[in-house]
Amino acid sequence: MQYGDHMRTQQRAYVLLILSMISWGFSNPFSDIAMEHFLPTHMLLVEVGAGALVLTAIALLRRRPLKFSWKWALILGALEPGLTYFFGNVGYASGTVVTGLIIMSSEVLMLALLGRLILQEKIKRIEAAAIALGFTGAVLVGWAASQAGLGDIWSGLAFAMAALCAAGYAIAVRFFTLKNPTTDIFAITWGQTLVAVALGCIALPFTTNFADTSAVLVALPTEAWLAAIGAGVFGVAIPFLLFAEAARHVPARHAAISLNIIPVVGITFGAFLGRGLPTALQYAGGVLVLISLFALTLVADEEKISH
Repeated sequence: MQYGDHMRTQQRAYVLLILSMISWGFSNPFSDIAMEHFLPTHMLLVEVGAGALVLTAIALLRRRPLKFSWKWALILGALEPGLTYFFGNVGYASGTVVTGLIIMSSEVLMLALLGRLILQEKIKRIEAAAIALGFTGAVLVGWAASQAGLGDIWSGLAFAMAALCAAGYAIAVRFFTLKNPTTDIFAITWGQTLVAVALGCIALPFTTNFADTSAVLVALPTEAWLAAIGAGVFGVAIPFLLFAEAARHVPARHAAISLNIIPVVGITFGAFLGRGLPTALQYAGGVLVLISLFALTLVADEEKISH
């Protein structure tokens, strides 16, 4: 690949990465609204099911065979959306979108650390500073919006587990795309959503009984269903495709900093949905996030030029 083509590919990857984070940010307020009515396992099935339906519709339009490794689909789907979304839903059942976004922003540090330990990606001082700056900005965004603390200990632990599983997924998908550079990203994404749906069905009888399920789902208002479906479209169908494609070319430490976009978008969008109004400090934190992302992008460009 020529240098110009390589540069365009890298730029496209960073654009896809940012768009995936924006989409995930949009999904969090929808999840927060839906979890006022759904049980965690029900919510997992609806949001992942909605995402799977969208991807299936796209698959039918593509009219191409879906070839992928079920082993990797199981690994990726179990981590995310499976466990990540289940723990996130447990957190939202008693916490808030602000609380969740504050705690889950710790995924940035977890991902950078896992990238160093597992993928042996070296972290330069300027990159470490950018990661710290972005993390500070994300926490500032959430802290400024939180007027009632971080919620109870169980919601906090659930959000922390969601962050850990999400970081593990980011590392796994990076490792998978490096080992399988020509894989059909759409096919593996479709497969992992099916795995997550299957895991949700398996977990359903252990977390609820049929009578509870029927009573809860029948009584749910239209607003709850629309919010859950919105969480599936913006939290599953769109971002997984974009992120998996971007992961081919973006180091884990750079994906880490982009995660700070999620709380900025999530809390800002949540304000439009009546989940709280952003303050001057929130916007200041957002600026820190954008600066940190821009700094890492410059580092990436310098690396490509030096090579």
